[in-house]
This record gives sequence, C-alpha cells and structure tokens, in this order.
Amino acid sequence: MHFLKLSIGGIKDISTIDYPEEAVTVIFTCGCPFKCPYCQNWAFFDPKNCKDMEIDEIIALLTKYSKFTTGLTITGGEPTLQGKSLIQLLKRAKKIGKIKLDTNGFYPEIVKEILKLNLVNYIAMDIKAPLVPEFYGRVCGREDIGDKIVKNIKKSYEIISNRKDIKFEARITIVPDLIDKEEDILQIAKEIKNVNILTLQQFRSDGGTLDPIFNEKLSPTREKILKLAKKVSPLVNQVRIRTLVGGEEIIND
Repeated sequence: MHFLKLSIGGIKDISTIDYPEEAVTVIFTCGCPFKCPYCQNWAFFDPKNCKDMEIDEIIALLTKYSKFTTGLTITGGEPTLQGKSLIQLLKRAKKIGKIKLDTNGFYPEIVKEILKLNLVNYIAMDIKAPLVPEFYGRVCGREDIGDKIVKNIKKSYEIISNRKDIKFEARITIVPDLIDKEEDILQIAKEIKNVNILTLQQFRSDGGTLDPIFNEKLSPTREKILKLAKKVSPLVNQVRIRTLVGGEEIIND
C-alpha cells in the first residue's frame, strides 16, 4: 500500500499544449515558495482550493486517462515543494508514459534526485528575471530571500543542463513594467544559453493575478514578444513565443 499524499489544486484529463507534441494529463500541485505578483495560478496558494490526494488515487486516474494520452505534465504551484511525495508519484507514473516537470528551480536537491532516478523526460524551468538577487527577489515577491533564490536557481540550471538526455526548456514571462525590457531579456538569455528551448510567454491577467494591481495591466502584444525573441535568437539553440493570438510559435530552429 502507498499512503503518501500530494496536495493537488486540480487535474486536467487531457491537454495538447502543456507538453510539446504530446497529449498529456496535467496535475496542478499546491503551494509555492514564491509570491510572484503576476501569478495566474494564485488560487493554488489557498489551502481551501486544494485537496490532499493519495498517490494510489492519482495513479488510478492517470491510468484511466492513459487510454487517450501519452504522458503527464506536473505543474503548480511548485511541484518540487512536495519533494518526497512528488518523487513517489513520478516513480509510479513513469510506467504510464512520458513525464514533463514544470519548476521554478528553487529546490535543486529535489531536481537532482529526480534526475538521478531518471524520472522525467522534459523539464521546463521558469526564469523570472536576470540572475541578480535584488531584481529576482522583487519579481518573485520575495526580496527577503533574493540571494538564496538566485543561488538555488543557478544550481538547478547547472544540474539540468548537464543532462543532455533531458529536454530542457527555460521560460520567461514578459510582464509589463516588471520584466519586459530588451536588456533584461538579453541578460537572461546569456545566463541560460545551454537550454534546448527558450520560450518567451505572454503575461495574461484574464484569470486574475496574485496581486490585484496586475489585473489592470494589459498583455504585451505578440509583436513586442516577437521582437524580443528575434533579439535573443542568436544566443540560444531554439526560441519560441507563446501568445493568445498566435499560440506557440518557433522563431528559430
């Protein structure tokens, strides 16, 4: 019997946009060490929006949905916050199909253990800002631990980029008046140039944000994001943009 539980905000039975070229079940975990003011998954901060599910129960659902999917994406919140339970889930889910993990990189030892055990095929890591503690802490809403955040993200980046058999995507959310300047995006690209894919994604407030101030901000246009993508394209292997109007587009290959 398996009695470990995972705090879950929701499970989407099938998605074709959360793992490139795959149809997957998506698990949204609860809790996060960051308080990004523009966060769209703000509901997963509130325990009343979450449910503790036994690993057995989750695996049963994944098995049921596997008739129509090729794997699993686990996102959040921050999945690695629930390290022991996450690892137990991944060990058992690996038999069902391919696994993609979304992470903010704050828990490098959990990332290291997951890769040591060969539990995932794909990791997408959110890079919130240039790797400068004060800046990063401000964007994450955690200026009190900016040094620790940057130190841990650098560790996670090194751990993942050393595994050439794992698909590694870095994602930057372009947020008006916070992280949308060309020089900042270029600096990030230089700092993470070993990723397989760099995705610039569009901030959206239509589902609400953690800080209500950001509810009033307009999404950056596709044209603005495309312009930024073309600037960074010489620095990384592949650049993509993700917008409401254009979906996911490959800019260079």
